[in-house]
Amino acid sequence: MQSSYDYIVVGSGSSGSVVAARLSEDPSCTVLLLEAGGSDKSLKVVMPALGQSTMYGDPSFDWRVTAEPDWTRVGQKDYMPKGKLLGGTSSINAMCFLRGSAEDFDAWAALGNRGWDYASVLPYFRRLETYEVGESQARGASGPQPVGALRSRHPMSDIFVKACVNHGAPFLDDVNGGSYEGVGFAQVSQRRGQRFSAARSFLWPASKRPNLRIQLNSLAQRVLFEGRKAVGVEVIRNNRPESVLARKGIVLSSGVFGTPQILMLSGIGPAEMLRQHGIDVLIDAPGVGQNLQDHAGTRHVAWVDIKTFNMIRGPFQKLMAGLEWLVYGTGPASSPMTQAVLAKKLDSGDDRSRFSVLFTPGGYELHAGGTRFLDKPAVTAIINVHRPHSSGHVELRSSDCRDQLKIQPNLFGDERDVATLMKGHRAIREVFDTEPLRSHVLGEYRPGVAIRSDDELGAYIKETAKGIFHTAGTARMGSVVDDRLRVNGVAGLFVADASVMPFVVSSNLNATCMMIGERLAEWLASGAR
Repeated sequence: MQSSYDYIVVGSGSSGSVVAARLSEDPSCTVLLLEAGGSDKSLKVVMPALGQSTMYGDPSFDWRVTAEPDWTRVGQKDYMPKGKLLGGTSSINAMCFLRGSAEDFDAWAALGNRGWDYASVLPYFRRLETYEVGESQARGASGPQPVGALRSRHPMSDIFVKACVNHGAPFLDDVNGGSYEGVGFAQVSQRRGQRFSAARSFLWPASKRPNLRIQLNSLAQRVLFEGRKAVGVEVIRNNRPESVLARKGIVLSSGVFGTPQILMLSGIGPAEMLRQHGIDVLIDAPGVGQNLQDHAGTRHVAWVDIKTFNMIRGPFQKLMAGLEWLVYGTGPASSPMTQAVLAKKLDSGDDRSRFSVLFTPGGYELHAGGTRFLDKPAVTAIINVHRPHSSGHVELRSSDCRDQLKIQPNLFGDERDVATLMKGHRAIREVFDTEPLRSHVLGEYRPGVAIRSDDELGAYIKETAKGIFHTAGTARMGSVVDDRLRVNGVAGLFVADASVMPFVVSSNLNATCMMIGERLAEWLASGAR
């Protein structure tokens, strides 16, 4: 590596890819992008079904993050897949492209974060995407990120949506159109059935620019400072430390775990914890690592009378699915996990949706070793808390950047989130008992018909609920960073990733993280310091 650049971006996920690519549009600006993982040039990344069934738990693609026992859920230890390759988690995620609700961003702004209301962020959502249906007041049609409809909708997904409508949910023609409550079909970060990660959409085209260097297998250890000005990054590459300098700024885009870890190893964090690990305190920032949020979710699984995706078994069926994807970009191999989305309010006095349902026309179990598919036709509805009241935290395990953090999700630190899931389960049972879905259900696998009372359902939720991989908030805007994403107390250091969210948005995070990257890149390009 050369010794200095204008900007260093640490992490190539949904935000970092955008920041690096956009900054490099100015040929006079030199940019170094550091990625701790390896290449994304793999069929597993490009073919949706192959990746979703094989990359989780694979150390070549996944950091295999595991949380500490969560005693709000009888000691469960969550497995949290995080991408270990160019594109970060956008290269291994379920490709469900959702922005969340307008109320999410209006609430961010109401907390004092200027310019983060929905009207202010909408232009950046539009700028980043090319929506295959075309441009509108809500949608963009000329951005790097392709967004489209499902290539092959399973019949059970249509049946589920019709049952939701018959149960009273409004039908949404466009789940990213601004109104989020109701039911609609998922949109995906794909083109012609192929995954388009943030790296493929933004970095692949930008990589030809001579002013952008992408350095893989480079684990950031800490930010280097002169006084309180960030001037460089120390990385571990080939098991050796190296240092590289930045003339204008450093952007941390290492995610909800990586970013607070780098901050703390650099001396920015809770002072007492830093001293316990022998780290000199630069800024006593107690908010670093706090406010960890996720969407707590449990599964409703039912046996059905129509063949579902989990029944694609044997080499011949898999070969045929692969050939259809290769030739036409359609079929089961093009499908994301989620095909339909339901968002529902619980209380008439609440202006935000409080739970959502992600519907999959297949039955599966997910664990740290990967995905295990059920052996009979089944459908899965993941009921999750949209706007959780609970929050957890992360802290250092050691002063070695190669050691994973101690992660405490604390998913049910507030019992209101358990009550939300209980109401969600009762609502989704009513949907499954509504035509036309009712006629295709052969039986309830989970929670199981024996679980009926509040006590039984509450116990099931605490024993089975998991975070559904939408972690956010550990470098919260308004606490750790300001509303221009500058780290408080120092100069030249910025954060752009899910860690800056004041609270987790009511959806998957990929789209919002790209929007965050667009905003910071524009501020930096205009001379923000």
